[in-house]
Amino acid sequence: MASAQPGVHALKLQPPCVSHTLRNGSNFIKWDEDLSTVTPVTLHVDPHGFYLFWTDQNKDTELLDLTYVKDVRTGRSTKPPKEAKLRELLDVGNLVGRLENRMVTVVTASDLVNVGQLNFIASQEDEAKLWCEEVFSLATNLLSHNLNRDHSLLKAYVRLTLQPNAEGKIPVKK
Repeated sequence: MASAQPGVHALKLQPPCVSHTLRNGSNFIKWDEDLSTVTPVTLHVDPHGFYLFWTDQNKDTELLDLTYVKDVRTGRSTKPPKEAKLRELLDVGNLVGRLENRMVTVVTASDLVNVGQLNFIASQEDEAKLWCEEVFSLATNLLSHNLNRDHSLLKAYVRLTLQPNAEGKIPVKK
């Protein structure tokens, strides 16, 4: 025991690394069970790995803090639409693969009680699997959950720049 070195078993944490595919974005279909709406979106992750955000055809951007993501699912674990009309809208004939394997369900929660789900459908099964694995690895990165002052300020700045107003500038309250 006298020869044991302190810190040998310490885990070296790596900062989140966002792949080119996630930074450049991919085309998905976002669907909402409550409103029975289907919206084509482009899904992205910011280069620092703080936010998952999507832009629709009207250039409206919505974002989700990746620290609120608890699980990312694809395949049999996803939540398929219950309505037959919505299922037909999503299962377009020119897309490759089964509907369940192309679905990506992002489970979010700010606490244990308020759990929400975001549902996306990719054009290919491989794309859905890649996004599922990459987003889950970013969401479970320990350094993302324990930020220092500098990274907290950077995260706030990234949030401001991801949601510009109509002129492309950072919105400011008057």
